[in-house]
Amino acid sequence: MGGMRTKTSATHGPTIDTARSAASRRIRRKQYLRPAALSPPDRSALVDRLYPIYCETMFGFTRDEFEAHVFARAVRVGLFYAADGELVGFTYAGLDRVEHKSRDHAVFNMGTFFRPGYHGGVPTAIFGFRVALRVKLREPRIPMSYLTRSASPASYRRMALVMPTLYPHSTRQTPADVEALVRALMARWQYKPVAQDPWVVRSVATPHNVSRLRRITDDPETRFYLRLNPRFADGESLVVFVPLTIANIVGGLFRATCARGRRR
Repeated sequence: MGGMRTKTSATHGPTIDTARSAASRRIRRKQYLRPAALSPPDRSALVDRLYPIYCETMFGFTRDEFEAHVFARAVRVGLFYAADGELVGFTYAGLDRVEHKSRDHAVFNMGTFFRPGYHGGVPTAIFGFRVALRVKLREPRIPMSYLTRSASPASYRRMALVMPTLYPHSTRQTPADVEALVRALMARWQYKPVAQDPWVVRSVATPHNVSRLRRITDDPETRFYLRLNPRFADGESLVVFVPLTIANIVGGLFRATCARGRRR
């Protein structure tokens, strides 16, 4: 057998240069912060680093609006670095405590943004699960959930592939109690419906370049998302609700961990 070839055809796979390029775009280091521990100057300096990453792929917030949104309820912020030490992505997890139908609820929200070419779906999912599991184990009797505005088919697809249960879903009817809780949370968080479907709301993170999503257009989760929210590129998002039961958290963490193993 001969030595390793430096190139292969498109039929037989990627070139070594392509593999090296992909490897150089992997997340190499993570850093986790508690926003409550940051001084005002440190928080402002952090926003100066995060906001340009948000702006590379999304629009909808001014810098001040972005800072107010991220830090309104944030309990953890995750920073992700490339091999050369460059900050290439971030995520944040926020927690709100609400009373609904005479019962207290803990409701998370998250945001995740990465520079083009970097993929943070798996590490950010694991980050979110760990934050949620920490709270769930500390307060096991309080119902917990996750509510977000899904700004693109890609973000909905990632959630649908990882979470055992989420709503809306292509094969499950949304329970009436979930509908009622979501409506209450949307009013509390000032999500503004923009269509006949109340789950479609005004977005705060509209993607710049939707052409990158063409590779997933035939995916069933993508088709379902587009049926509900065809105008995502015009600033409309699909509200997504995930019940954070122990079973759903553990199941999602297992799927995310398996996905991370397959990517290595």
